[in-house]
Amino acid sequence: MLYSEMSKEELRREMAELQRKGREAYERENWSEYEIYMTRWYLAKSYEIKDDVHIEIGRTYRIAEEYDRLTVTAIEGVMAWGIRQMTGETTAVPIAQLEEADEA
Repeated sequence: MLYSEMSKEELRREMAELQRKGREAYERENWSEYEIYMTRWYLAKSYEIKDDVHIEIGRTYRIAEEYDRLTVTAIEGVMAWGIRQMTGETTAVPIAQLEEADEA
């Protein structure tokens, strides 16, 4: 079933399972598998929170799990498109992976 078709309760169950699998991958030091589970977790979380979160176009956010920031240029579904601060590349990030940036 697609995340977009799941209820919030189904999404929560899926996220719990992804966290369990991610924790196991982390303990085995299988970093690529861990990253896959975390990315899927952030996608599921994005569908869970999509109606409750407000991402501002033009604002810069920290990217959770990364040492980078994203200046948002567009929102498409549960993905925020923007420019990465460290590389200048345009990329898409699940909205749940964006955190408020400290004001400098």
